[in-house]
Amino acid sequence: MPSDAQTPPKKKEPLEQRISEIEKDVTRLYRERDLFTIEHLPEYLTLCNKRIPIFKGDMRERFEREFFQLLENKGLLTIVVKRYLKYLSLIKGEIEKMALPADLIYLVVSESYLNPRALSKANAAGLWQFIKETGKREGLQVNDLIDERYNITKSTRAGLTHLKKLYDEFDDWLLAMAAYNAGKNRINEAIEHQGTREFFDLFLPEETERYVLRILALKEIITNREKYGIKIDEKELYKPLMVEPVVIKTEKELHTSALARSMGMSYRQFRYMNLHIRKYTLPSGTYTINVPVEKKGAFIEKLKAYTFISVEKNK
Repeated sequence: MPSDAQTPPKKKEPLEQRISEIEKDVTRLYRERDLFTIEHLPEYLTLCNKRIPIFKGDMRERFEREFFQLLENKGLLTIVVKRYLKYLSLIKGEIEKMALPADLIYLVVSESYLNPRALSKANAAGLWQFIKETGKREGLQVNDLIDERYNITKSTRAGLTHLKKLYDEFDDWLLAMAAYNAGKNRINEAIEHQGTREFFDLFLPEETERYVLRILALKEIITNREKYGIKIDEKELYKPLMVEPVVIKTEKELHTSALARSMGMSYRQFRYMNLHIRKYTLPSGTYTINVPVEKKGAFIEKLKAYTFISVEKNK
């Protein structure tokens, strides 16, 4: 390179563009500063139509513990919001069929972060985190071949049915939620010995006390997600899950890959929609298969190629 060669001068950014960037940085910093305060919230938040005073007594400390811990993990919250929108139509539809409070969706968000394959250390499974005994009591089939705790539609109906029974017993949705977490016997014992039916005045296991407030915090964040810096472009959303159950009867052993082919899906896609099927092969019997809404007709038609399979009924 000639000794007199010089590096070309850097192109200066237009002043207006630089000012705009600084303004954006300032706005972002103000937003981040405001995240870890609840002063902007109203005096009361609501859950299942019950007003909850978040500034009264020790409620601020209890609510902030859940609220701020959730806000610390923006990556997880982004995934949770995307899953919420993915399953919203399915879960909301079941809630509406049973005429239950819409806010119950936030309970299942808290239970599993809407991971349908979730399994806890206590072996609670699926979106609604049923233990085996409770799942069976609510009509779910749970064995080595079929585990309907992982069936997205059936477990949702069972979870809502269980909550409705708890509400019928306690006549209070917050107590019903607490009983979903700790068991109704423990909540009844607390009420009997402590002389109150007000959830926030009860001394309960720490996890149960936190449980309802975590549901409340999730509702606030998901409902007002953009205010908390969770902005998701529409093209980044997960495809909403829309399935319908088809009940089939097979007269002989059936390899589940035949069902995947009849849906025109990869085996992984098929199993993800039918997590309740735990084995590759199914013995003769009757089974409920979740099918994408748009593929239901074609699926039933393709099953006709298997003379030993019949469609029992369509729900």
